[in-house]
Amino acid sequence: MQRLFYIIQKEFRQIVREKIFIGIIFVVPVLQLVVMGFAVTTDIKNIPTVLVNEDNSSFSRRIEDVLQTSRTFNYLGRLPNMAKARIWITGGKAQLAVIIPPRFERDLKAGHSPQLMTLIDGVDGNSAGVIAAYVNLLAKRLQRDWLLEMGLSPRQLASIHLTTLETRMLYNPDLESVYNIVPGILSMLIMIISAFLTGMSIVREKEIGTLEQLMVTPIHNWELLAGKIIPLALIVMLLFNVGMVAARFIFGLWMQGSLLGLELLAVLFTLSGLSLGIFISTITQTQQQAMFLAWFFLVLSLLLSGLFIPIENMPSAIQAITYLNPVRYFMIIVREIYLKGTPLGYLWRQGAAMTVFGGLMFILASLRFHKRLG
Repeated sequence: MQRLFYIIQKEFRQIVREKIFIGIIFVVPVLQLVVMGFAVTTDIKNIPTVLVNEDNSSFSRRIEDVLQTSRTFNYLGRLPNMAKARIWITGGKAQLAVIIPPRFERDLKAGHSPQLMTLIDGVDGNSAGVIAAYVNLLAKRLQRDWLLEMGLSPRQLASIHLTTLETRMLYNPDLESVYNIVPGILSMLIMIISAFLTGMSIVREKEIGTLEQLMVTPIHNWELLAGKIIPLALIVMLLFNVGMVAARFIFGLWMQGSLLGLELLAVLFTLSGLSLGIFISTITQTQQQAMFLAWFFLVLSLLLSGLFIPIENMPSAIQAITYLNPVRYFMIIVREIYLKGTPLGYLWRQGAAMTVFGGLMFILASLRFHKRLG
């Protein structure tokens, strides 16, 4: 029992001596609590919305007014027809399209059951289902209020069949969460493996002393970095492809778009994760430190990636932080290619953002790495 006490005492002293452990134990949980408290929310708001108004009646204009003033919708304007609305949703410009058919108000006055149509991006099945239910309730409430203002009594209103909402879910008709979650897990797989392997590999070299031995050899610094990054990049890409094959046979999920395009963009994303791992290795001394710090970055990346919570639902300040997260961009890419079959021409912004992040992180990590070696 006494030996156990000495071991516990030694561990406490070691933690006190290591400032980074103090930060990991006390600062990191607070930061995670703050971020999760703001980011994790199930409210649906700021939905990019367009309107196709083929009726141009007073009631249809009332619907447009609600879309413009509600915090739930981010109203982007009118479109001429349904085909244009589908193009906007396919290109990622809109998530919801409301189509008001001709003679809608006349059929409503006549006591018929006119139908509103909504096109919803069904890639995120959970959000799509909530959006559909909300729009359905909103349409019925507007009709009830409008008919009462037209002079109908509650008894007369009870005999009228209000509009039914015809909803078509695009890309994920059955709203199965696996089609949304599995592609996101593939993107997290790359970041976790690349950051962990790189950070742990270099730090382990420090601990066993082989890094100092390499310093006295004629090897250049960039050769040392490349010699570590290239094998790890190949391993990560191999595991990514194994993950895609597993998704195909286990979940029956395969991409609708270009495999080659996804592979090329995955390489860019892998370089971002490897650069992050190198940076972590330059600011840590032990494998434990590298592991905890890498996990901290990965948890933040996961929370701010849009995997579980839509980024549009987060506060503006948190949304601004997500632009520094490469997982955000690859999460969009893998979902778009898997579920929509989106051409690469629509995804160049995400690819450029990952390239910039990976390049800057690699430069910063290289400078710190060279400084430490010097």
